[in-house]
Amino acid sequence: MRRIVNLNWLKSFEASARLLSFTKAAQELELTQAGVSQHIRLLEIQLGEPLFVRSPRAVRLTDAGEAYLQVVGESFERLAAGTSEIFGSESVGVVRLRADADFIAFWLVPRLKDFLDAYPDISLHLSPTIPGEGTDWDDIDMEVRYNCERSAGGTDALALMGDEMFPVCSPHLCRSLRAPIDLPSHRLLHVTGNRRGWTEWLEEAGLAATANCPVVRTESGATAMILAEHGSGVALGHSSLITSMLEQGRLVQPFSSALNLVGIFYLVTPSEHPLRRRSRLFREWLLAEGSQGAANTPQPRNTGLVDG
Repeated sequence: MRRIVNLNWLKSFEASARLLSFTKAAQELELTQAGVSQHIRLLEIQLGEPLFVRSPRAVRLTDAGEAYLQVVGESFERLAAGTSEIFGSESVGVVRLRADADFIAFWLVPRLKDFLDAYPDISLHLSPTIPGEGTDWDDIDMEVRYNCERSAGGTDALALMGDEMFPVCSPHLCRSLRAPIDLPSHRLLHVTGNRRGWTEWLEEAGLAATANCPVVRTESGATAMILAEHGSGVALGHSSLITSMLEQGRLVQPFSSALNLVGIFYLVTPSEHPLRRRSRLFREWLLAEGSQGAANTPQPRNTGLVDG
């Protein structure tokens, strides 16, 4: 049978144990010193063991009192946090997300207004992933990673969306691309650090490597997409990131061939630290948007051109 302990007795015990003084505990709780002493005596009787060693000028905890203080203190903290979360202002505050800068710029930003309109009291802190830097969960609430382990290092990962890669360019430039064999006559836009790129896409399309092709190399996928939009060349775009640019007609996909990527974007959270309500709301929204985006990926816009 579960033993029910009087909450007022526990409050008197926690304050007295924390302050090591019945008098100071009484002042904090706005009780009399005799009332606090009575609460603790009744608690000790119910538990069947002394919690304090009393002396004329001081009190100290017994071993059992030390252990019980940790249990009671943690319980009070959880109770306060849960009460605030359900009935208080825990939905108001900052949610901290870290993700690749291209993911933030191309996927998140075009969708974000809907979330901000739905939850005007929630603030966001968006920070870019720094290559080679580990994750400090004291600084962020969640992180978007590409092709990570589903659960590793005390984290939980939920699939956000899949990905594929294909050439994209401006509508004007697209008119001169009748087939993939036309690509070597155009400037190709390379993103440094991409694990898979033009060489692999061209090989799958049955073309040779592009060692002698004019190129522009950039460290940023965002820069490559802007260059492509302004007609400076042809870039390889990630389907999961450039949906809005395709829908708006800023970029077009001249060929239907795509480089299938095994990678998946995952939304990663620490498994040892439960998310607050505001963070859970943002996580649920991200997952819903990822699922909807996968279902509504636009079809290639090739202006009637065909693959060669």
